[in-house]
Amino acid sequence: MLNDRSKLRQMLFGLLLILSLNPAWAQLPYPDKTVRMVVPYPTSGGADILARAIGQKLTLTWGQTVVIENKAGAGGSIGTDMVSKAAADGYTLLMASPSHAINGALYKNLAFDPEKNFKGVVLAASGPLVLVVSSSSPINSVKEFIALARAKPGSINYASAGVGSSPHLAGELFALMAKIEMTHIAYKGTGPALTDLMGGQVQAFFGPVPALIEHIKNGRLKALGVTTPQAFSAIASVPPIANEIAGYSVLQWWGIVTPTGTPATVIAKVNRDVAAVLQADDMKKQLAAMGAEPGGQSPEQFDALIREEVVKWTEVINKAKLKAE
Repeated sequence: MLNDRSKLRQMLFGLLLILSLNPAWAQLPYPDKTVRMVVPYPTSGGADILARAIGQKLTLTWGQTVVIENKAGAGGSIGTDMVSKAAADGYTLLMASPSHAINGALYKNLAFDPEKNFKGVVLAASGPLVLVVSSSSPINSVKEFIALARAKPGSINYASAGVGSSPHLAGELFALMAKIEMTHIAYKGTGPALTDLMGGQVQAFFGPVPALIEHIKNGRLKALGVTTPQAFSAIASVPPIANEIAGYSVLQWWGIVTPTGTPATVIAKVNRDVAAVLQADDMKKQLAAMGAEPGGQSPEQFDALIREEVVKWTEVINKAKLKAE
């Protein structure tokens, strides 16, 4: 009997030794509980719609609930700050967008660093903005737009969804590269900006494809150019702005990031599972309706994109001497 107990103790000791030498064996499979995906913007926007669509599919894939939590404010900084302080275990994810790369330069006292405090997981989707003018505008091309702006500096008012938003910075980059002067008019969201554009109070808008495509199709707005280097399938007849301004490019993107220190195995799993979700036919259709194309690239590629965006927008913000309101 004593000999049997001794053997049992030896077996237990051996098992504990194996587990201590191989921590991964002792870990429960990820995820084994609810996962929270924070959207640092209001509901119904592109980031929110995409997060909920991905979250629903991941819930089915994982057998664990993915809860979407909106934490809006300060151009996305409030929700992002909250996630930066969360445990780096993969159970708190952030659905980021270009503001993730913009806010470090725009807000001077951020409590987090978008590069140091976060690790890219997966680029979910991306697409262009589109430069539009009202149907009554005499401008019919990017070339004519630039010519008018040069002939009458400051006479073109362009709308945006707010200071530091992608539409705002798309206009600032356009003005810098085309060597023109435009007057920026900030609105609280795309809706009010569109109302004044179609009413003639402002002359131009760099806006998201989903919000503009029906107005373009029914003739209420004229699309002059897309902000990506290539034409976009949803509005294939609209040429790239880069055809007139070489090198001009503004990408509207959405992707998942997580606090730095999250295990590489967890990041790899989320990356693989989200990439698979993005290839589903219904998801591709939903992304096309959003004016976006599916991502799914590696975490390293997404990190590289964020680094490029930080450098690019920091330079634009500094040259244009922009400050958050």
